[in-house]
Amino acid sequence: MSPSSARPRLRTRLIAWYAGSLCLMLLASAAVVRFAVQEALDRAHEESMTSSAQLFRQFFRVEIAEYRTVEATLTHIAGELVFDDRAIDVHRPDGALFVPPGVRPAHTYSRLLAPVRDFTAPLDPELAPGWTIEVHASAATLVAASRRIDYWLLGGIPVIVCVAALLGWWLAGRALRPIGRMAAEAHLLNAAAGSRLTLHDPSDELGRLGASFNSLLDRLDAAIGQQRRFLTDAAHELRTPLARLRSRVELGRLALQQSDHDGARANAERTLRAIEGELLAASEVVGALLDLARAEAGEAATTMSQGFVDDVITDELPRWRESAAQAGIVIALGQFDEVPAMFDATLLRRLLGLLLDNAIHYSGTGSTVTVHLSERDGRVRLIVEDQGIGIAAHERDAVFNRFHRSAEARRHRADGSGLGLALARWIVQQHGGEIHAADRADGLRGASVIASWPARVSVVSSSAIRQARPAPSGQPATTSARTEPAVT
Repeated sequence: MSPSSARPRLRTRLIAWYAGSLCLMLLASAAVVRFAVQEALDRAHEESMTSSAQLFRQFFRVEIAEYRTVEATLTHIAGELVFDDRAIDVHRPDGALFVPPGVRPAHTYSRLLAPVRDFTAPLDPELAPGWTIEVHASAATLVAASRRIDYWLLGGIPVIVCVAALLGWWLAGRALRPIGRMAAEAHLLNAAAGSRLTLHDPSDELGRLGASFNSLLDRLDAAIGQQRRFLTDAAHELRTPLARLRSRVELGRLALQQSDHDGARANAERTLRAIEGELLAASEVVGALLDLARAEAGEAATTMSQGFVDDVITDELPRWRESAAQAGIVIALGQFDEVPAMFDATLLRRLLGLLLDNAIHYSGTGSTVTVHLSERDGRVRLIVEDQGIGIAAHERDAVFNRFHRSAEARRHRADGSGLGLALARWIVQQHGGEIHAADRADGLRGASVIASWPARVSVVSSSAIRQARPAPSGQPATTSARTEPAVT
């Protein structure tokens, strides 16, 4: 289903939440308003009943001076003070109802609309002690007003919610329309062709979302390009030794066919040795590719432990001295200090082997490869110098990329893979360090590869390592442990 034909579920959910929240707020507000209005109306009605009683008392105080007696004054007031929505009764001190002459004793309030509310107050404690006034007032108008308020609230809230929902639906549609266009454009996007989302306003929220999406596409495109280059380079590097293998096999077949001639068996032997060499080169390329793939996938585990870097290097050097001697090259030690540090011993041996292998293959017979080890400002510095073809200044960063080999390196050695220094850089990065190439410090022809990483060993730990270090041959050791426990 394309984004343009999808149901507007987000829009519907937004309007549902908006309408529901608005309805709840309006109902809560209506309840508060209803309570406040009812309280105000009740208070106003009570105050009007109090005012009526107060008016009756004032009238009584004025008229009693003329009529002298309470009964005469009340009889006069009953004919003069008349209310439309209320009636006033006067009770004698014994509680009996005072009925003026000529009025029916049975007092009814049929003219007052229900409901009727009562209010009782003393007539006048000084002029008429014991006499009380009872005000009967109709609350029909109050009830009618409350009912009209209820009708308006209950009828108006649904109308307001519906109008607000329609307006919100329209506004949500306008607000979400750019997202819909962005989704439709993303659905038709061809990231491989370099197309990206169109950003109308990069500074707003949608613009930042589109910019983030475009940045993600750029990273994906770069990753896909890197994979494509990796496969192309791997195919190119593997094709050469495989082609050589095919040619060697053809030569071996011809040698076997001519086995009755002198020297044919020797030719076949040389061909098989060449095939073995080509297979070894192809195996090394495949192994390096697998190592890089595991490293980039995060599958290569690193176990860091405290120890002496110089011990690992001196243990590894004899193996490389033998292979270097076969090529007529001498491996020597330059500045070589005692360096306690945190490192992965397996990876460190691999790093030294990669640097030495690179130096040996690009150095001539009779030359010297020198290994330097020191500590400076809390960082381990491992330097391998050769007297070979050197590395041009513009190539010194690129030589650590996979499969990169300069034209000079290809002329000097056609069977290289261009993966050794890439692996060396990954190993140094696993230790939190960096690696780079430079000219020799003495100015002679050749190159220096310098790897450095933080030692991460405190003064106390360094002393502990020295105390745990095995004693020289013929002397007792201070302890049987060589390094502190490993930390993964």
